Amino acid sequence: MIFVDTTFLIALLIKTDPLHEKALEISETIHERKVINNTVLNETLNAFTGKGGKVGKELYQVILEMFDVKYLDEGDYEDAINIYLNFNSSINYSDCTILSTMIKSKINRIVTFDSDFNKIKGITVIN
Repeated sequence: MIFVDTTFLIALLIKTDPLHEKALEISETIHERKVINNTVLNETLNAFTGKGGKVGKELYQVILEMFDVKYLDEGDYEDAINIYLNFNSSINYSDCTILSTMIKSKINRIVTFDSDFNKIKGITVIN
């Protein structure tokens, strides 16, 4: 399993993104189950605000088909705030929810263009 971060997913979906070509190349090398959480789902859909509800709905359906979506519960948010405190807020809270999901799901690889994940020992960053 590999976790897919918002930065990578948006670069993959938006052809004008400066990292689009790199995201396409990387995506061709990922053959295992791809996981996101509802934070990534929300952030990705928000990137398409103003493009029309139909576009958003279609994107939502595609994401649900392509990814295993882990939905956060109260305990996950509690774990995320503890991670946030542990890093003294040097990593944003949304990224801490991702780390919480990764820990809970025993995922140690993430595909991302967010350099904050390089601060985390024990995970492999693909970028």
